Amino acid sequence: MKIEQLLEPYFEGLTSAEEEAKLRRFFMSDDVPDNLMMYKPLFVYFDSEITKSHPKSSYARTTIILWLSGAAACTAILIGSFFITTQQNRCPEKGNYVMIDGRCHTDAATIRKTMQMTLQEVSDGNEFPSDAKPVYVIDMVENQLKEFDFLFDE
Repeated sequence: MKIEQLLEPYFEGLTSAEEEAKLRRFFMSDDVPDNLMMYKPLFVYFDSEITKSHPKSSYARTTIILWLSGAAACTAILIGSFFITTQQNRCPEKGNYVMIDGRCHTDAATIRKTMQMTLQEVSDGNEFPSDAKPVYVIDMVENQLKEFDFLFDE
């Protein structure tokens, strides 16, 4: 149906919403012929009033922004927690350190305590004669601790 044929039913209130939208789109364009130019201000006005009374939904935009900001926050938390956990297990590039159970330790007291417990566990085996065992274990632990003190300054 041509635009000219829609105008009369439009002014009589006999057009559908789809036909009215078609008329508004036509008169909002720059291709309006000179003989129909007198109707353009009317349809421009109606279109602006419809837009004012039915603004585009900002709810959808707000929802999208909230979802994106939530996703960004979750991503930031995951990346931050990853770096924090990996940073704790990193050893210094220079200096002395000891790896105990997969973690890097530079604290001399923790290292000494763990080393004493480990050496005691090793010495509890039946590898040594019973009379030589206590002396050997004590000497071994003392030698290791002296070497340890040399490596780590308290």
